[in-house]
Amino acid sequence: MKKIQLFLLISLSFLMASCQKDNMLQTYDLGSEFLISASGYTSLDNQAVISINNISKNLSAIKITNLGGTLANDSAFVSSYSGSIAIANDGTGSITLSDSNLGVTTIGSSVNFQFDATFNGKPFTRYYTLTVTDPISVTVPAITHRADTTYYFHFVIAPATATVSSVKVQTKVSANGTYVNVPGTFNAQDSIPIKGSDYNIGDTLYVNVIGTAGSKTAHTETAVVIGANSYTNVSSFTLGSKLNSAFDLVGDSAISTPNVSADLELTGSYTTSGILLGFTSPNSTLFVKGASSDYTNADKVLISTTDFSSAITANNNVSVGDVYIFKTMRGSKAYYGVMKITDIEKPQGVLADSYITIEYKH
Repeated sequence: MKKIQLFLLISLSFLMASCQKDNMLQTYDLGSEFLISASGYTSLDNQAVISINNISKNLSAIKITNLGGTLANDSAFVSSYSGSIAIANDGTGSITLSDSNLGVTTIGSSVNFQFDATFNGKPFTRYYTLTVTDPISVTVPAITHRADTTYYFHFVIAPATATVSSVKVQTKVSANGTYVNVPGTFNAQDSIPIKGSDYNIGDTLYVNVIGTAGSKTAHTETAVVIGANSYTNVSSFTLGSKLNSAFDLVGDSAISTPNVSADLELTGSYTTSGILLGFTSPNSTLFVKGASSDYTNADKVLISTTDFSSAITANNNVSVGDVYIFKTMRGSKAYYGVMKITDIEKPQGVLADSYITIEYKH
Protein backbone atom coordinates (compact mmCIF):
# COMPACT_ATOMS: atom_id res chain seq x y z
CA MET A 1 0.00 0.00 0.00
CA LYS A 2 2.86 2.41 0.85
CA LYS A 3 4.39 1.81 -2.61
CA ILE A 4 1.09 2.66 -4.28
CA GLN A 5 0.77 5.85 -2.22
CA LEU A 6 4.34 6.83 -3.06
CA PHE A 7 3.68 6.24 -6.78
CA LEU A 8 0.52 8.39 -6.68
CA LEU A 9 2.38 11.16 -4.86
CA ILE A 10 5.18 11.17 -7.46
CA SER A 11 2.64 11.22 -10.34
CA LEU A 12 0.77 14.11 -8.73
CA SER A 13 4.03 16.03 -8.33
CA PHE A 14 4.84 15.62 -12.04
CA LEU A 15 1.31 16.74 -12.97
CA MET A 16 1.54 19.85 -10.79
CA ALA A 17 4.94 20.70 -12.21
CA SER A 18 3.59 20.30 -15.75
CA CYS A 19 0.61 22.58 -15.01
CA GLN A 20 2.93 25.19 -13.52
CA LYS A 21 5.04 25.17 -16.67
CA ASP A 22 1.93 25.64 -18.82
CA ASN A 23 0.83 28.54 -16.67
CA MET A 24 4.29 30.14 -16.91
CA LEU A 25 4.22 30.56 -20.70
CA GLN A 26 5.71 33.95 -21.43
CA THR A 27 3.76 36.70 -23.17
CA TYR A 28 5.33 39.66 -24.86
CA ASP A 29 4.21 43.25 -24.72
CA LEU A 30 4.84 44.57 -28.23
CA GLY A 31 4.28 48.11 -27.04
CA SER A 32 1.63 48.58 -29.71
CA GLU A 33 -1.62 47.02 -30.88
CA PHE A 34 -4.41 47.73 -33.34
CA LEU A 35 -7.97 46.52 -33.90
CA ILE A 36 -9.52 45.88 -37.33
CA SER A 37 -13.13 46.41 -38.35
CA ALA A 38 -15.03 46.68 -41.63
CA SER A 39 -18.10 48.44 -42.93
CA GLY A 40 -19.46 45.14 -44.22
CA TYR A 41 -19.76 44.10 -47.81
CA THR A 42 -22.86 42.78 -49.58
CA SER A 43 -23.42 41.66 -53.15
CA LEU A 44 -24.91 45.11 -53.89
CA ASP A 45 -21.83 47.02 -52.69
CA ASN A 46 -18.93 47.99 -54.93
CA GLN A 47 -16.53 48.81 -52.10
CA ALA A 48 -15.71 48.01 -48.50
CA VAL A 49 -14.14 50.26 -45.88
CA ILE A 50 -11.51 48.71 -43.60
CA SER A 51 -10.91 50.69 -40.40
CA ILE A 52 -8.00 50.58 -37.96
CA ASN A 53 -7.92 51.59 -34.30
CA ASN A 54 -4.35 51.82 -33.01
CA ILE A 55 -5.05 51.61 -29.30
CA SER A 56 -1.68 52.93 -28.14
CA LYS A 57 -1.61 55.66 -30.84
CA ASN A 58 2.01 54.99 -31.73
CA LEU A 59 1.85 53.73 -35.33
CA SER A 60 2.00 55.84 -38.44
CA ALA A 61 1.11 53.26 -41.10
CA ILE A 62 -0.04 49.66 -41.52
CA LYS A 63 0.46 47.56 -44.61
CA ILE A 64 -2.56 45.61 -45.91
CA THR A 65 -2.19 42.57 -48.21
CA ASN A 66 -4.95 40.60 -49.91
CA LEU A 67 -4.14 36.92 -49.31
CA GLY A 68 -6.92 35.65 -51.57
CA GLY A 69 -9.79 33.58 -50.33
CA THR A 70 -12.70 31.35 -51.26
CA LEU A 71 -15.42 31.96 -53.84
CA ALA A 72 -19.06 30.99 -53.36
CA ASN A 73 -18.48 27.75 -55.29
CA ASP A 74 -15.71 26.82 -52.79
CA SER A 75 -12.93 27.39 -55.31
CA ALA A 76 -9.90 29.37 -54.17
CA PHE A 77 -8.67 32.60 -55.69
CA VAL A 78 -5.44 34.58 -55.36
CA SER A 79 -4.85 38.31 -55.39
CA SER A 80 -1.87 40.59 -55.89
CA TYR A 81 -3.36 43.61 -54.13
CA SER A 82 -1.52 45.36 -51.34
CA GLY A 83 -1.68 48.86 -49.93
CA SER A 84 -0.93 51.07 -46.97
CA ILE A 85 -3.24 52.53 -44.32
CA ALA A 86 -2.13 55.84 -42.83
CA ILE A 87 -2.74 56.16 -39.09
CA ALA A 88 -3.64 59.59 -37.72
CA ASN A 89 -2.50 61.00 -34.39
CA ASP A 90 -5.69 59.78 -32.74
CA GLY A 91 -4.81 56.21 -33.70
CA THR A 92 -7.45 55.80 -36.39
CA GLY A 93 -7.12 55.10 -40.08
CA SER A 94 -9.09 53.53 -42.89
CA ILE A 95 -8.86 52.41 -46.48
CA THR A 96 -11.58 51.98 -49.10
CA LEU A 97 -11.22 48.85 -51.21
CA SER A 98 -12.99 48.45 -54.54
CA ASP A 99 -14.37 45.23 -56.03
CA SER A 100 -11.12 44.73 -57.92
CA ASN A 101 -9.11 45.15 -54.70
CA LEU A 102 -11.33 42.67 -52.91
CA GLY A 103 -11.59 40.04 -55.64
CA VAL A 104 -15.01 38.79 -54.51
CA THR A 105 -18.58 39.87 -55.36
CA THR A 106 -20.96 36.94 -54.82
CA ILE A 107 -22.76 36.02 -51.59
CA GLY A 108 -20.82 33.52 -49.50
CA SER A 109 -17.41 34.42 -50.94
CA SER A 110 -14.72 35.48 -48.47
CA VAL A 111 -11.37 37.23 -48.70
CA ASN A 112 -8.48 37.13 -46.20
CA PHE A 113 -6.30 40.12 -45.37
CA GLN A 114 -2.95 40.39 -43.65
CA PHE A 115 -2.02 43.56 -41.76
CA ASP A 116 1.64 44.25 -40.97
CA ALA A 117 3.02 46.88 -38.61
CA THR A 118 6.38 47.62 -36.97
CA PHE A 119 7.03 49.30 -33.61
CA ASN A 120 10.51 49.93 -32.20
CA GLY A 121 11.94 47.60 -34.80
CA LYS A 122 9.60 44.75 -33.83
CA PRO A 123 7.25 43.62 -36.65
CA PHE A 124 3.87 42.08 -35.85
CA THR A 125 0.96 40.84 -37.96
CA ARG A 126 -2.79 40.60 -37.63
CA TYR A 127 -5.42 38.97 -39.90
CA TYR A 128 -9.00 39.73 -40.90
CA THR A 129 -11.57 37.90 -43.08
CA LEU A 130 -14.30 39.75 -44.97
CA THR A 131 -17.31 37.78 -46.24
CA VAL A 132 -19.81 38.86 -48.89
CA THR A 133 -23.28 38.82 -47.31
CA ASP A 134 -26.84 38.92 -48.63
CA PRO A 135 -28.22 42.48 -48.64
CA ILE A 136 -31.83 41.25 -48.56
CA SER A 137 -33.57 39.91 -45.48
CA VAL A 138 -37.22 38.87 -45.22
CA THR A 139 -39.79 38.20 -42.52
CA VAL A 140 -42.20 35.48 -43.58
CA PRO A 141 -45.68 35.24 -41.99
CA ALA A 142 -47.40 31.92 -41.31
CA ILE A 143 -50.23 32.23 -43.82
CA THR A 144 -53.45 30.26 -43.45
CA HIS A 145 -56.39 29.96 -45.83
CA ARG A 146 -58.62 32.70 -44.46
CA ALA A 147 -60.46 35.67 -45.90
CA ASP A 148 -60.69 37.81 -42.77
CA THR A 149 -56.95 38.42 -42.34
CA THR A 150 -54.35 40.16 -44.46
CA TYR A 151 -50.80 38.97 -43.88
CA TYR A 152 -47.70 41.01 -44.71
CA PHE A 153 -44.47 39.70 -46.17
CA HIS A 154 -41.77 42.15 -45.00
CA PHE A 155 -38.38 42.69 -46.59
CA VAL A 156 -35.34 44.91 -46.08
CA ILE A 157 -32.66 45.61 -48.69
CA ALA A 158 -29.67 46.98 -46.84
CA PRO A 159 -26.26 47.24 -48.57
CA ALA A 160 -23.36 48.24 -46.34
CA THR A 161 -22.30 51.33 -48.29
CA ALA A 162 -24.29 51.43 -51.54
CA THR A 163 -27.66 53.14 -52.05
CA VAL A 164 -30.62 51.14 -53.33
CA SER A 165 -31.90 52.71 -56.55
CA SER A 166 -34.88 50.48 -57.37
CA VAL A 167 -36.95 47.66 -55.88
CA LYS A 168 -39.18 45.13 -57.60
CA VAL A 169 -41.27 42.32 -56.12
CA GLN A 170 -42.59 39.33 -58.04
CA THR A 171 -44.80 36.37 -57.08
CA LYS A 172 -45.76 33.04 -58.57
CA VAL A 173 -47.62 29.93 -57.45
CA SER A 174 -45.59 26.67 -57.51
CA ALA A 175 -42.01 26.19 -58.63
CA ASN A 176 -43.15 25.76 -62.22
CA GLY A 177 -45.22 28.94 -62.23
CA THR A 178 -44.30 32.17 -63.99
CA TYR A 179 -43.34 35.24 -62.00
CA VAL A 180 -45.51 38.33 -62.33
CA ASN A 181 -44.68 41.76 -60.94
CA VAL A 182 -46.53 42.90 -57.85
CA PRO A 183 -48.13 46.30 -58.68
CA GLY A 184 -46.85 49.36 -56.88
CA THR A 185 -43.68 51.21 -56.01
CA PHE A 186 -41.55 49.78 -53.24
CA ASN A 187 -38.93 51.16 -50.87
CA ALA A 188 -35.81 49.38 -49.69
CA GLN A 189 -37.72 48.53 -46.51
CA ASP A 190 -41.28 47.56 -47.36
CA SER A 191 -43.87 44.78 -47.47
CA ILE A 192 -46.52 43.19 -49.67
CA PRO A 193 -49.99 42.08 -48.51
CA ILE A 194 -51.06 38.45 -48.88
CA LYS A 195 -54.54 36.97 -48.36
CA GLY A 196 -54.61 33.26 -47.79
CA SER A 197 -58.08 32.89 -49.30
CA ASP A 198 -56.68 34.02 -52.68
CA TYR A 199 -54.89 30.65 -52.91
CA ASN A 200 -55.60 26.98 -52.37
CA ILE A 201 -54.61 25.04 -49.28
CA GLY A 202 -51.15 23.59 -49.84
CA ASP A 203 -50.20 26.10 -52.54
CA THR A 204 -46.60 27.27 -52.42
CA LEU A 205 -46.37 30.99 -53.08
CA TYR A 206 -42.94 32.16 -54.19
CA VAL A 207 -41.96 35.76 -53.48
CA ASN A 208 -38.97 37.20 -55.32
CA VAL A 209 -37.54 40.47 -53.98
CA ILE A 210 -35.17 42.25 -56.37
CA GLY A 211 -33.00 45.20 -55.41
CA THR A 212 -30.71 47.32 -57.59
CA ALA A 213 -27.86 49.59 -56.53
CA GLY A 214 -25.93 51.20 -59.35
CA SER A 215 -24.93 48.51 -61.82
CA LYS A 216 -25.52 45.65 -59.38
CA THR A 217 -28.69 43.64 -58.78
CA ALA A 218 -29.51 41.20 -55.98
CA HIS A 219 -32.56 39.06 -55.43
CA THR A 220 -33.88 36.57 -52.92
CA GLU A 221 -36.61 34.00 -53.50
CA THR A 222 -38.79 32.79 -50.63
CA ALA A 223 -41.31 29.94 -50.62
CA VAL A 224 -44.45 30.44 -48.53
CA VAL A 225 -46.84 27.50 -48.04
CA ILE A 226 -50.54 28.32 -47.64
CA GLY A 227 -51.81 26.36 -44.65
CA ALA A 228 -55.34 25.34 -43.75
CA ASN A 229 -57.36 27.66 -41.53
CA SER A 230 -58.41 24.72 -39.41
CA TYR A 231 -61.07 24.42 -36.78
CA THR A 232 -59.23 24.12 -33.49
CA ASN A 233 -61.86 22.28 -31.42
CA VAL A 234 -61.64 18.48 -31.75
CA SER A 235 -64.13 16.22 -29.95
CA SER A 236 -65.10 12.57 -29.98
CA PHE A 237 -68.38 10.92 -29.02
CA THR A 238 -70.24 7.62 -29.24
CA LEU A 239 -73.73 7.08 -30.65
CA GLY A 240 -75.50 4.05 -29.16
CA SER A 241 -79.01 2.63 -29.05
CA LYS A 242 -79.40 2.62 -25.31
CA LEU A 243 -81.60 5.30 -23.75
CA ASN A 244 -82.37 6.66 -27.22
CA SER A 245 -79.17 8.78 -27.00
CA ALA A 246 -78.37 11.61 -29.40
CA PHE A 247 -75.63 14.23 -29.73
CA ASP A 248 -75.56 18.04 -29.84
CA LEU A 249 -72.75 19.09 -32.23
CA VAL A 250 -72.87 22.73 -31.12
CA GLY A 251 -72.97 22.06 -27.40
CA ASP A 252 -70.53 19.14 -27.70
CA SER A 253 -72.67 17.00 -25.43
CA ALA A 254 -74.74 13.84 -25.37
CA ILE A 255 -78.48 14.45 -25.00
CA SER A 256 -81.73 12.53 -25.22
CA THR A 257 -84.42 12.97 -27.83
CA PRO A 258 -86.75 14.66 -28.38
CA ASN A 259 -84.62 17.80 -28.14
CA VAL A 260 -84.30 20.73 -30.54
CA SER A 261 -80.50 20.56 -30.16
CA ALA A 262 -80.25 16.92 -31.26
CA ASP A 263 -78.10 16.80 -34.39
CA LEU A 264 -77.30 13.09 -34.57
CA GLU A 265 -79.02 9.89 -33.52
CA LEU A 266 -77.97 6.30 -34.17
CA THR A 267 -79.92 4.17 -36.65
CA GLY A 268 -79.58 0.41 -36.90
CA SER A 269 -81.28 -2.57 -38.49
CA TYR A 270 -80.89 -6.32 -38.90
CA THR A 271 -80.33 -7.48 -42.46
CA THR A 272 -79.48 -10.78 -44.10
CA SER A 273 -75.84 -9.64 -44.27
CA GLY A 274 -75.73 -8.50 -40.66
CA ILE A 275 -76.36 -5.30 -38.72
CA LEU A 276 -76.37 -1.97 -40.52
CA LEU A 277 -75.44 1.09 -38.46
CA GLY A 278 -75.81 4.72 -39.41
CA PHE A 279 -77.17 8.04 -38.24
CA THR A 280 -80.09 10.35 -38.72
CA SER A 281 -80.74 13.95 -37.74
CA PRO A 282 -83.87 14.51 -35.67
CA ASN A 283 -83.70 18.25 -36.47
CA SER A 284 -82.62 18.20 -40.12
CA THR A 285 -78.93 18.88 -39.68
CA LEU A 286 -77.38 18.79 -43.17
CA PHE A 287 -74.52 16.50 -44.16
CA VAL A 288 -72.36 16.40 -47.30
CA LYS A 289 -70.02 13.47 -47.93
CA GLY A 290 -66.43 14.70 -47.92
CA ALA A 291 -62.93 13.43 -48.58
CA SER A 292 -60.24 12.52 -46.06
CA SER A 293 -58.44 15.80 -46.87
CA ASP A 294 -61.55 17.72 -45.81
CA TYR A 295 -61.18 16.28 -42.35
CA THR A 296 -57.40 16.61 -42.21
CA ASN A 297 -57.51 20.27 -43.24
CA ALA A 298 -60.82 21.11 -41.52
CA ASP A 299 -60.57 24.44 -43.30
CA LYS A 300 -63.09 27.02 -42.12
CA VAL A 301 -63.35 28.81 -45.46
CA LEU A 302 -63.95 25.69 -47.54
CA ILE A 303 -66.34 24.11 -45.06
CA SER A 304 -68.47 27.22 -44.61
CA THR A 305 -68.76 27.65 -48.39
CA THR A 306 -69.77 24.01 -49.02
CA ASP A 307 -72.73 23.53 -51.35
CA PHE A 308 -75.47 21.99 -49.20
CA SER A 309 -78.14 21.98 -51.94
CA SER A 310 -77.86 18.18 -52.28
CA ALA A 311 -77.15 17.45 -48.62
CA ILE A 312 -78.54 14.46 -46.73
CA THR A 313 -79.99 14.27 -43.24
CA ALA A 314 -79.36 10.56 -42.71
CA ASN A 315 -77.24 7.58 -43.78
CA ASN A 316 -78.26 4.15 -42.51
CA ASN A 317 -75.00 2.40 -43.49
CA VAL A 318 -71.75 4.16 -42.59
CA SER A 319 -68.18 2.88 -42.77
CA VAL A 320 -65.06 3.61 -40.76
CA GLY A 321 -63.24 6.54 -42.40
CA ASP A 322 -66.37 8.18 -43.80
CA VAL A 323 -66.15 11.98 -43.67
CA TYR A 324 -69.13 14.35 -43.55
CA ILE A 325 -69.23 18.14 -43.64
CA PHE A 326 -72.16 19.37 -41.60
CA LYS A 327 -74.30 22.47 -41.14
CA THR A 328 -76.70 22.89 -38.26
CA MET A 329 -78.86 25.80 -37.16
CA ARG A 330 -79.52 27.33 -33.78
CA GLY A 331 -82.22 29.86 -34.46
CA SER A 332 -81.01 31.99 -37.36
CA LYS A 333 -77.32 31.20 -36.81
CA ALA A 334 -75.53 28.52 -38.80
CA TYR A 335 -72.79 26.32 -37.35
CA TYR A 336 -70.36 24.31 -39.46
CA GLY A 337 -67.85 21.55 -38.96
CA VAL A 338 -66.55 18.25 -40.29
CA MET A 339 -66.80 14.78 -38.77
CA LYS A 340 -65.26 11.35 -39.38
CA ILE A 341 -66.48 7.86 -38.46
CA THR A 342 -63.60 6.40 -36.44
CA ASP A 343 -65.10 3.15 -35.12
CA ILE A 344 -68.08 0.82 -35.63
CA GLU A 345 -68.80 -1.88 -33.08
CA LYS A 346 -71.43 -4.66 -33.25
CA PRO A 347 -70.80 -6.83 -30.16
CA GLN A 348 -71.94 -10.42 -30.86
CA GLY A 349 -74.32 -9.10 -33.53
CA VAL A 350 -76.63 -7.52 -30.96
CA LEU A 351 -78.16 -4.28 -32.22
CA ALA A 352 -78.92 -2.95 -28.75
CA ASP A 353 -75.23 -3.16 -27.84
CA SER A 354 -73.94 -1.70 -31.10
CA TYR A 355 -72.51 1.77 -31.51
CA ILE A 356 -70.44 4.05 -33.73
CA THR A 357 -67.71 6.48 -32.66
CA ILE A 358 -67.40 9.85 -34.33
CA GLU A 359 -64.65 12.45 -34.12
CA TYR A 360 -65.40 15.96 -35.27
CA LYS A 361 -63.75 19.36 -35.69
CA HIS A 362 -65.75 22.49 -35.08
